[in-house]
Amino acid sequence: MKTNPYKYETVLITLIISFGLLLRGFDINYNDFWSDEMVSFYLSNPNLEFLETIKLVFASNLTVTFEILLKLFHKIFGYNFEYSRYLSLLLSIFSIFCFYRLIKTNKSYYSAILGIILLSINIYHIRYSVELRSYMLTFLLAIILLNLIFYQGKIREFRNFFNYILIFIVSLLMLFSHAYSIIIITSINFYIFLLWVMKKNFTRNNILLFLSTSISSLLFVLVYINNISHTPSWLPELKSSFFTNYYFSSFFGSRILGLLHLLILLYLITSQFDKILKKFGIELFLIILLFLTYIIPVSYSLIFKPVLIDRYIFFVLIPILYLICSLTLDFKNSYKKYTFIFLLIAPSFFNHFTENTFKQFYTSINPSKPEVRKSLEYIVKNDNLNYSFVAVKDNPININFVYENYLKKYSEKINKNLIYFDYDNSSESPDNLWLIYFTDITNQKFAKPIELSDYKIKSNKIFNHLELYELKKIN
Repeated sequence: MKTNPYKYETVLITLIISFGLLLRGFDINYNDFWSDEMVSFYLSNPNLEFLETIKLVFASNLTVTFEILLKLFHKIFGYNFEYSRYLSLLLSIFSIFCFYRLIKTNKSYYSAILGIILLSINIYHIRYSVELRSYMLTFLLAIILLNLIFYQGKIREFRNFFNYILIFIVSLLMLFSHAYSIIIITSINFYIFLLWVMKKNFTRNNILLFLSTSISSLLFVLVYINNISHTPSWLPELKSSFFTNYYFSSFFGSRILGLLHLLILLYLITSQFDKILKKFGIELFLIILLFLTYIIPVSYSLIFKPVLIDRYIFFVLIPILYLICSLTLDFKNSYKKYTFIFLLIAPSFFNHFTENTFKQFYTSINPSKPEVRKSLEYIVKNDNLNYSFVAVKDNPININFVYENYLKKYSEKINKNLIYFDYDNSSESPDNLWLIYFTDITNQKFAKPIELSDYKIKSNKIFNHLELYELKKIN
């Protein structure tokens, strides 16, 4: 009797996604926030007027979609930094399910199963599942957009104009989640252009789809040009090692695993490219997306100035994992097929024993971000409850408001008797003061602020990406 492969589909998908949820959410708040996560927390304050939030977002970045969604999340569940990461976690889990739908509707059930197994255990996806930044939302919106556009390996034939409006809206939301997602729109339009030129597929459907994505990207570019006047100065130069790796070591957890996935991907594409080109479907589009995701920012970085780091192109995992699982299961040779499946799953799974993802279940793990909790607990333990932080001078955004907001909210959690002291705007100063210095956005050594020249350093303690100084007033 022939078995039905879909009989236990719901159970299997639930188990895989539940395992992914466990890896991501088991100890969700063991890390405090990076400075840029503090920015998102500050901008999403539900007590800020909506127009004020928009103004602040445009002054600091253009991750408007994420900040507004996070603001709504805080409005519903409360303005608490311990709740914030749950939004990213929900987006992450939903993205796994949407990735399953994308592969299943365009390829096969078995490819989809392999795809979400690879995504569920992907170390990079896990890492950004609990980051208070816009990358996971961009990743999810990109998958939703591709689900809207592609069906059974080809561009959908839309029946009414509403579909084009929906694609326009999702495209715009994605673009305002992260600027680099414009590469996805560029890839879609380039793929449609190739359909016109090479396949003579010049249909009304393709024209309207091209217009809906083009108009959304044009609107975004106009807003971007009028609001963003700087790029981060800390972006590193592209090193020669990048061209042997292409961030695959970051995406898959180690240099060995990165090279393994890169070599498998290149072999799968080159060995089946004739078939891919003949189909002229979603797999060709994903190769275009993969190519343009690297070539556009790399070219700009080499000609003008650095604009590329791995998390900016987080969405490149979509074509990488789709192509790997899709083309692997296209092998008719069972030995080759199962060898590739083993090489893709087993090393990635066992690599988690060296990572916090598995260590969190059986041992204490060391935080990798500024240890605000430990610093505030140390202040309380040493009785002097007055504290402040080293203000940042000449910053493109006023990050001092960001630090102040985060520290005050954290103080309420640790000990409500903690007293925040603003040394820039106070005429009276305490005899003893703890000073927090955040080091995650600067390479400079600690220097006592000139406003505190009447204090001497009594002691100091170094935490992760954070330094704590005990000051005593000079009599």
